[in-house]
Amino acid sequence: EGLLFTNFYASGNRTDKALPAILNAYPAQPAVSIIKEPKKTQSMNGMVRTLAGLGYRSSFWYGGEINFANFNSFVLSSGFQQVVTMHDFDPVHYNSKWGVHDHILFEVLRDSMRTMKEPFLKVVLTLSSHEPFDVPMDPVFEGRDDLTKFRNSVYYADRSVGGFIEWAKGTDWWQNTLVILVADHYRRSSTDIHVYSEEIFRIPMLWLGGALTKQGGTIEKYGSQVDITPTVLNQIGLPDYYPFAKDLLNAGSNSFAFYTFNEGFGFITDSSAVIYDHKLGKPVVSRGSGTEAAEKYGRAYLQVLYDDFLSR
Repeated sequence: EGLLFTNFYASGNRTDKALPAILNAYPAQPAVSIIKEPKKTQSMNGMVRTLAGLGYRSSFWYGGEINFANFNSFVLSSGFQQVVTMHDFDPVHYNSKWGVHDHILFEVLRDSMRTMKEPFLKVVLTLSSHEPFDVPMDPVFEGRDDLTKFRNSVYYADRSVGGFIEWAKGTDWWQNTLVILVADHYRRSSTDIHVYSEEIFRIPMLWLGGALTKQGGTIEKYGSQVDITPTVLNQIGLPDYYPFAKDLLNAGSNSFAFYTFNEGFGFITDSSAVIYDHKLGKPVVSRGSGTEAAEKYGRAYLQVLYDDFLSR
C-alpha cells in the first residue's frame, strides 16, 4: 500500500549525521559532524522552516536524552516549535538504557494527536533498536547473540510503529498525510563486513499515508537521505536550493547515491560502484561500467561539500 525506495542509502554512519541529511539535505562528512557546530547548522535551509512558512505546526519526538551529540541545539535551530524528550515522561517509564521504550513513545504521541489540527509536521526518532537491544517483549527469534537480539529489537520497533500506523488510518487527518519511514543509519551484522561496505549503507525507506496518489509501488532510482527534503517539498510546489540533493521522483534527476565513512566515500549508481579510501589514496571497490567517471564525481562531490562546510 506504500511506496518503497529499493536503492536507498544512509548518508553517514551515525544518527547525528543522519538528522542534517534527512531534514536539511546536507550530506554527512567523514570524521566530523556538522550537527556539533551550531553556527554552521543555523545557516542551513531545511524542511522544518520551509513548512513553518505555510503554517505547519512542527514537533520533534524522542524518548531519550536530547542533549546527546548536540541534538537539542540542532533541533531548536531547525525551527521545531515543540520538542518532546524523555524528560516529558514519567520517570517510571525510564526502563531503557537510552530512555523510554518505543511503544511508550508512540502511545503518548497517539494521545497527543487525537485532536490534531492540520497542517502539521512531526519527526519521531525511535531508540529501542539501539544497543543493548533490551526490549519489553518475549523474543520472537531464539538466541542470545547480538545479531539475534538486534533482530528482536527491530521486530519490537516495527511492531510499535505498526500499531501507531494502524490507529492513524482511522483518523480524519490520515487521508491528507504522508508518513516517511526511514532508518537513520545501518548496523554491521558481523565484524567480517568492512565499515565501508555498500551493503551496510543501504537502508530502507517506505512512504505511506493517504496523501500518496499511487498506492503500492517501488522507486528504483538510487538516492540517499539528502534527497528526502527536496523530493517532499517539490511534490507540494516548494522547490528550494539544495545543491547536494535531488528530487527522487523527477524523471530527469540522476540516479546515484553518495555516502561517507571516516576514511572515505562511496559513490553508487545504477551501473557502477566506487568506494574510495583516503588513506590508501585509491578505490577499495571499483565495480561496473564508468567507474573512472564515478570516482571523479565522488571526489568532486566531497571536495565541494568540504568547501561548503568550511565556509559556513
